[in-house]
Amino acid sequence: MVAIASITYNIFLYGTALAFSLMISEILRRLDQSEVIGQVLVGVLLGPYIIGLIKPNEFFNFISEIGALTLLFIAGLETDFALLKKAGPSALLLAAGGVFFTAIIAFPIIYYLSNNFYLTLFLSVVLGATSISLTVRILDEFGKLRTQLAQTIIISAVFDDLIVIFLLIIAIDIIEVGSLSFHNLFLMLGKLVILFALTAILIVIFMKWIGTYLQKFRARGGLLIFGFSFALLYSYITGLLGFSPIIGAYFAGMILAETDVESDILEEISPLAYVTVPIFLINIGLRFNLFIIGDALVFGGLLSIIAIIGKVLSGFPATSFKAKNLIRALVLGSSRIPRAEVVLIFASIGFEMGLLDDLWFSSLVIVMMTTTFLTPIILKYLLKRGAFQDDNVH
Repeated sequence: MVAIASITYNIFLYGTALAFSLMISEILRRLDQSEVIGQVLVGVLLGPYIIGLIKPNEFFNFISEIGALTLLFIAGLETDFALLKKAGPSALLLAAGGVFFTAIIAFPIIYYLSNNFYLTLFLSVVLGATSISLTVRILDEFGKLRTQLAQTIIISAVFDDLIVIFLLIIAIDIIEVGSLSFHNLFLMLGKLVILFALTAILIVIFMKWIGTYLQKFRARGGLLIFGFSFALLYSYITGLLGFSPIIGAYFAGMILAETDVESDILEEISPLAYVTVPIFLINIGLRFNLFIIGDALVFGGLLSIIAIIGKVLSGFPATSFKAKNLIRALVLGSSRIPRAEVVLIFASIGFEMGLLDDLWFSSLVIVMMTTTFLTPIILKYLLKRGAFQDDNVH
């Protein structure tokens, strides 16, 4: 009976969260504002620090993860492989620049504040991560997801996470062993090669053989079930390799994007996003402690500035310094400011290792809060300034 009561109550909370999300989204759309901030604010309002109706729990974490996976799966489905080949070098440069600039700025400042080399190393790497789910949501809201600029942004964020996870494994190895293990380094490189090779092989297989049979489903919802289950299973495989599952969802979308049923899957999967993505955004808001004060607020604010500047600077090496490209460079950098669930995952790792105390953990939560709130505001402003003016939707 206790389990049934718990399930029933979570269903009530889910329905309440969606209803509030709809109300705030409708209001903001009528005011020509982004829905993203509103849905995060719903989480803050209903969360444990104001009304206290909803607290972070396994149920909301699961729905939130499904929302993030769905977002990245849709982004993968809307990936144009021809554009991706063009965007690849720029995206890799953009990703490397974001991680590099952030680490270079962060390292001396964090070391000065903490006088702890291992803590500094860990945080300098973690701050380089990007949570692309939020940016994908904003670009989709403005109908820009299929543009070459958006494709560059999305694939760069995937590279971002791969680079950071790779560096984080090296950092953790140094922290735990006191030196770098080349065995672990080559192991991670091998996993990266496996992931990309498997994706490339599956793209060819789906293009030549499987794609044809996907049109022959007679069961109702056959394409939706196949596409979504494939995204989940590929996310699982990616997770087994030690990478974020949402990266697997993006690659699964990329694979299916090369079939003739891509648009049909996209049409069928989109309604699922309507009832899961708001929970992803609300779940971010649930973790916002508005009453954090003192050192955590100061340190978190400083880390947020570092996190923002590092990403914004990365947009310039990936484009020219001509005046007309200034807005484009700012969009490339600013679009990768959000940290959201990625920072929370890495912060939890550091906390479990005993590397982060309450002060530094809370500081990273503030980074997540700050970057989540500022990104929609910055991107909305830049989008209205014509960032995609010469970047047609494909």
